[in-house]
Amino acid sequence: MDLKRRRILYVEEPAFVGGSVVGLYELVRGLDAGRYEPLVLFHGPNPYRERFLALGVRVIVLNKQPPTTAPSASSQRDIAASLSHYGNWLAAGYRAVKQAFLLVWRDWPLARRLARVIDDEAIDLVHCNNSLNRAAIIAARLAGVPHVCHVRGLRRLSFVDRYLARSVHSFIYMSRAVEQCYRSQGIPASRGQVVYDPITVGILGPTDHSAALRAEFGLTDQDWLISNVGRLVWWKGHDDFLRAMAEVIQTQPEAKALIVGASDSSPRNQAYCQELQQLVTDLGLSGHVIFTGFRADVPRIMAASDVVVHSASEPEPFGRVIAEAMAAGRPVVATAAGGVLDMIEDQVTGLLVPPRNAPLMARAIQQLLQDRGQAQVIGQRARRFVQEHFSLEQHVATVQHIYQTVLTPSEQADLTQRV
Repeated sequence: MDLKRRRILYVEEPAFVGGSVVGLYELVRGLDAGRYEPLVLFHGPNPYRERFLALGVRVIVLNKQPPTTAPSASSQRDIAASLSHYGNWLAAGYRAVKQAFLLVWRDWPLARRLARVIDDEAIDLVHCNNSLNRAAIIAARLAGVPHVCHVRGLRRLSFVDRYLARSVHSFIYMSRAVEQCYRSQGIPASRGQVVYDPITVGILGPTDHSAALRAEFGLTDQDWLISNVGRLVWWKGHDDFLRAMAEVIQTQPEAKALIVGASDSSPRNQAYCQELQQLVTDLGLSGHVIFTGFRADVPRIMAASDVVVHSASEPEPFGRVIAEAMAAGRPVVATAAGGVLDMIEDQVTGLLVPPRNAPLMARAIQQLLQDRGQAQVIGQRARRFVQEHFSLEQHVATVQHIYQTVLTPSEQADLTQRV
């Protein structure tokens, strides 16, 4: 029996604090330390670095400054859409040139740096924590070590991505929606499986600090508190939430909303934040809506809320904040698309509404505020659901089984042949 302690390199790309790094932190802290030694590599500075260090985990920051990024995916889509007016062949040509450029200009130099890290640190397996990280996949191939990809997004694969996907030994999908997205693009079912992120119910349950948190925002026990938690990005649907709140206060004037989260520095999302501020004024919500910015105490906010709303206008790959609200025993109103459907059964563990439908969102919020008995029952069912399906023990055991399979010598030989 091979008792060697395996070294796992976790590659985390984004510089912001999102669901991917939180899920990674939970996985790393739950690993069997007798079998696996984790090393975490950030492409650039990340606020979670200190948390990993506090676990005694070695952290490598590849760039001291945030890495230079290519144009955003949305801006690339805008360019392609503009070119398509002149013919689909021109838009396809632009995409092909762009992919080749990124491969040469960004991915290959980064891959060589990562390959040196893999060699220097005697890494046994690479875990790409943010979907198809091209540079990490190429680096693992250069270093001759197996690699898994933790897929956390719903996106179309380019021809470069599809080629690199052939060498990935195993895909970990964070929801059934993500799995279906990849299978529909030719990734065989045998190459991956759904593994839900862990949610620690004990930490996120109700607390005795609700009054203090409400007082911080000038709220009382008489106010209905509706919270919307998530990064301020254009597809999260905060504008729909605000329009829903404008209807809610017509019947519940004591309703107050917290919009919890911060934006990134992209021009589109910065403009989106300004639009939200203006919309609050235009809808007469200035006395009802509070923008909190980034908060590190989301569990306290969940526990103090009467209803939590997830308003994404585009399909959500998973929706960690939904699971966190459910873990806190709070009734959730969420848009019915993507990974949300893995968690919420309408009228059972939450309320589902169509994306981009503010009137129905308002009606769902009003239903929960008016029928507190139903809201409590839904919250209790939601909490039990998270306990049963999103435990840290289940998550770690499943991922470690994947590692064991990938690191089996016969599997490695098969991987070498396919590469």
